[in-house]
Amino acid sequence: MSGGLDRLRRAVVTALNEGGLPAVAALEPEARRRWDGPVAAVSLVQVRCAPGGFQDYLGVEIDVQTGAQQERYGRTAELTLALDLYAPRSGGESACQDALALAAQVLLTGGAAGLDVVELTSDRVEFLEREGLYRMGVRCRCAAWLVARRDAGGGTFEDFEVKGRMA
Repeated sequence: MSGGLDRLRRAVVTALNEGGLPAVAALEPEARRRWDGPVAAVSLVQVRCAPGGFQDYLGVEIDVQTGAQQERYGRTAELTLALDLYAPRSGGESACQDALALAAQVLLTGGAAGLDVVELTSDRVEFLEREGLYRMGVRCRCAAWLVARRDAGGGTFEDFEVKGRMA
């Protein structure tokens, strides 16, 4: 995963944790830990943008550390985050519903790490017999800009950043 996309995913995890919903980045070893209450596993499942790469010129930016000018390019994009909400058997279905309400509050009031939420949808709660957990899938579609800078030689693009709005 690119650095920009991974930073976005980790920022959403941080926002959920700070908002009171324990969260981890999906597939991390920590995600396998048994929790006493609901937890959200966050992953990025889709990135949509117009074809053609970073040909859209956004202007010049001054690097505050070096004073050098860098050309910026960018694309509008739509990112879809997946939140798998898990709750122990003892919490029941309602624990997933409560986790959804908390996740929605965090994402809709503060955005998804600065990105505007376009749509938030959820699946029905299911019980995973093998794991002994309840699970609810949630999808969060967000509007974003993918912004890149050319390397010092003006040739290739550096890793891109994910931004919520362009000034």
